[in-house]
Amino acid sequence: MKLTNDTVTIELKNGTIVSGTITGVDMTMNPHLKTVKMTVKNKDPVTLDALSIRGSNIRYFILPDSLALDTLLAPGADAAGARGGADEAGSEDGAVVIRHAGVPLQLH
Repeated sequence: MKLTNDTVTIELKNGTIVSGTITGVDMTMNPHLKTVKMTVKNKDPVTLDALSIRGSNIRYFILPDSLALDTLLAPGADAAGARGGADEAGSEDGAVVIRHAGVPLQLH
């Protein structure tokens, strides 16, 4: 798992923002985080020791600026190969949307 022990921000479909350190992602693409700060829309932030998020509730990930995204998305990298293709999940049109340094990248 290439993002294990990296801190990411995840926006959920209901507008909740979750920031934490990835401890792993299970086979059904549910990320597991530790040292979490969760901000529900229009509420005060809550700190949690650990949190698991159902993958279908995720709008997008904001990846750390220090991530070598070019290396991870290089041909032959297993970024989407384990599931059979990058276009199987993601945005409403079926594309995968990744944000790196605040810039959305769309993979088809």
